[in-house]
Amino acid sequence: MAAHNANGSANHNGNNSAHKNGVSKNGTATAYINCKNIVRAYTVGDHEIVALRGIDFTMTRGEMVAIVGPSGAGKSSLLNLLGGLDTPTAGRLTVGDFNLIDLKGHKLADYRLTQVGFVWQQVGRNLLPHRSARRNVMLPMMLAGTGWRVRRRRANELLDAVGMSDHAHKRPTQLSGGQQQRVAIAVALANHPQLLLADEPTGALDHQSAIQVLKLIADLRERYGLTILMVTHDMEMAAFADRTLTLRDGALGQDLTHSTQEAPPVLDPEGRIQLPAAVRSHLDEAARIAVEIRPEGILLRPEHDAEEDTDAVLQDILPHKNGHKPRRRGLRRFLRNGQPKQEETRS
Repeated sequence: MAAHNANGSANHNGNNSAHKNGVSKNGTATAYINCKNIVRAYTVGDHEIVALRGIDFTMTRGEMVAIVGPSGAGKSSLLNLLGGLDTPTAGRLTVGDFNLIDLKGHKLADYRLTQVGFVWQQVGRNLLPHRSARRNVMLPMMLAGTGWRVRRRRANELLDAVGMSDHAHKRPTQLSGGQQQRVAIAVALANHPQLLLADEPTGALDHQSAIQVLKLIADLRERYGLTILMVTHDMEMAAFADRTLTLRDGALGQDLTHSTQEAPPVLDPEGRIQLPAAVRSHLDEAARIAVEIRPEGILLRPEHDAEEDTDAVLQDILPHKNGHKPRRRGLRRFLRNGQPKQEETRS
């Protein structure tokens, strides 16, 4: 199964100032987030469901990336892995100096508490209803053992940064949806995390409030040097990011529609379309190109004479209820190359 590489560098908003800390001495970008052949599978009853299939991508420090895809595509599964809330079935996953595969116990809890901030679509996952805005922001710092004076000073600073100083005493039910998300962002930043994960942060907001929240996130990214990964179904919201990736059927790709390097593709009267160079490079060596009409659009898929048996490789990797252990040889080859080799038939 070929790994789905989404390391393109299309910049949608022209803002590269936040990337300065992610550049090495020789001028090349260094990876802050590194996902290598990530597979996440779940067992439901007698069935095995693969949520992520060979995810392979990197992010530099200070970058903002949006992932767009339909419900059930695996977007939240990927955020949960990066946030330390779940563990991959296979693959390698690092964030900064943290190898998330190896983190356990107190070290994993400390990573979740201090290294990453979460903003969810649902208010109930962001804020406690019985606490004021200020006390909600102070709570993560209390869990981290921060002193009261420092907690209060930091909470006041963040509430001012998100424009909620005048509402610090109010509980979530006394705030509008946009105001609740502003406080949620302050909560996420309480312990000075380097990574902000936002799962549909504007999904429950009206258009005007959604734009305001995304502009705020962009401003805070500059102010605090954040690395931001956001999942959304709204391409207008995704345009705030430096790159837009697409996630469908557990596979990650790159959206090149709004690349500043080339004119957007258009259909001429004869039905021809000029594809971006990055797309053509994936199709040049194909024996043929399959065209599929899907609910979300049109899919061009390169086909080769010797197709790889992806499902067979995944079955080798996944645990089985009957006690059959996966063949480690196939797993090692999958993790090393990202392209499983077909086994020779033995008589």
